Amino acid sequence: MEQLDVVELMRALQTLERNASVALMYAGLRMPQFRLLVALAEMGQATVTQMSERLHVTRATASVTINELIRSGIVAVLENPSDRRSFHIRLTENGANKLHVARSDLSVLQEKLSRRLPPTTVAVLNEFSATLAVK
Repeated sequence: MEQLDVVELMRALQTLERNASVALMYAGLRMPQFRLLVALAEMGQATVTQMSERLHVTRATASVTINELIRSGIVAVLENPSDRRSFHIRLTENGANKLHVARSDLSVLQEKLSRRLPPTTVAVLNEFSATLAVK
C-alpha cells in the first residue's frame, strides 16, 4: 500500500493557499476574512460566538477578524435584542460586493486548477477535502 506523502501534501497546500491569497488580494480580503464573509452570507447575521463556532476558531480570533471588517465597512453591527452584552453582525452592501468579487476571483483559480487535472483526480481531491474538513 502506498503511503500518503504528508510533507509534500503540506507543501502543495501552502502553494494553493498562496495562490488563493493572491486571488483574494484583488478584493482586498485575506483568507480568514473571506471564510468569515462566506459563513456570514450563509447565516444572514451572527454573533461573535456563533462565528467562532462556525469557523472553528477561538472567540478572540473571530473578534479580531470581525473588528477589522467592521472598521472597513464590510460588516455592520446590529444590537442583539436578547442579550445587550453582545451584538449581531451582518454583511453591508460593500461587504456583499467584496464577497462577490472574491468568489469570482477564486473561481478563476478553481477553473484553472481543475483544467490542469484529470477529472478523476479532481473527484478524489474533493472527496479527500470533504473527509478532512472539520464540520
